Amino acid sequence: MKMIKNKTFSVSYFLGRAFFLGFGFSLLFKLLDKDAWIASLLGVLLGSLFIWFFQKFKENHALTNILQKSIFFLFNFFVFTQILFIFETFCSSFYLIKSPHIYILLPLIFIIYRITKNGFSTITKVSDVLLPISLLLVLFISLGLIKNMNFDYFLPVLTEDTFSILQGTIYFAIYSTAPFFLLWNEKTEKNLLKPYLLSSLTVFLAAIIITAVLGPNLTQIYRYPEYMTLKKIKLFNFVEKVENIVSITWIFDLFITLAVSGNNMKELLPKKWKNFSFIGLLLLLFGISLYCGMHYKDELWIYLYLPIILGVFMLLLILVGFIRKKKES
Repeated sequence: MKMIKNKTFSVSYFLGRAFFLGFGFSLLFKLLDKDAWIASLLGVLLGSLFIWFFQKFKENHALTNILQKSIFFLFNFFVFTQILFIFETFCSSFYLIKSPHIYILLPLIFIIYRITKNGFSTITKVSDVLLPISLLLVLFISLGLIKNMNFDYFLPVLTEDTFSILQGTIYFAIYSTAPFFLLWNEKTEKNLLKPYLLSSLTVFLAAIIITAVLGPNLTQIYRYPEYMTLKKIKLFNFVEKVENIVSITWIFDLFITLAVSGNNMKELLPKKWKNFSFIGLLLLLFGISLYCGMHYKDELWIYLYLPIILGVFMLLLILVGFIRKKKES
């Protein structure tokens, strides 16, 4: 496939989807019900504008001073904790229901340590391998759920107020573009819009499928509507539990995002004793995520404010870079 020859194309694809599992879809459907697909489509357009601006800004505003690097480190730290929390809650809810959380997180932390050992190039190679698998799974899911779709669920259209649709549009745009800021210090292809559009359009397709399969009532109930939709897939009318296999496409998104944010934090650590410092940092992140997982219900408040926090980080990174450039001029 020609697309995976670009250095960060595959990585970008996975980054754009990471925050929708359990967080993005659930919030969109809670806010907009069956009109979530409208905000998703508008969010793709607004997100494309964000990506275009980010790429133009990134080319002339490298992270050089301490303040910028500190904000960027905190941004990566926050993204890592949230993605790890999503991974932990998702796996403990559907894959490893009876397993202690420590057995879910510890192997992942070790894998992240190993994949970041050789830097960003290793992450791109892994994502190049995972991209065609992910796209094939998206195609398989779409074809497998066609017979379960009921497009009457979309009627009547535009039942939500304009403010809610605007809010959902902004949320979608932030969810899909904020992880791209993890690539600030990396050389990317000339047009980040291509991987962004591929990534966000698969999310938009997922929003359509979820609504058409579950309907407006069930999308409001489920914490993971994207996973519950996959339960409708059956092979040859007797092979069940297919959702446990095809849902791995969402795990790919989380894994690559964890690897990129982990590698960024490692590169920002002082060179002296960097390896030991990074191990200590991963153990700290492991402890935080373990605590959050054990107090799952108490941590759900962040689910409502996550797009706002991500948006603040995006604005801070751009604002500090702009001010620094002005001072230099």
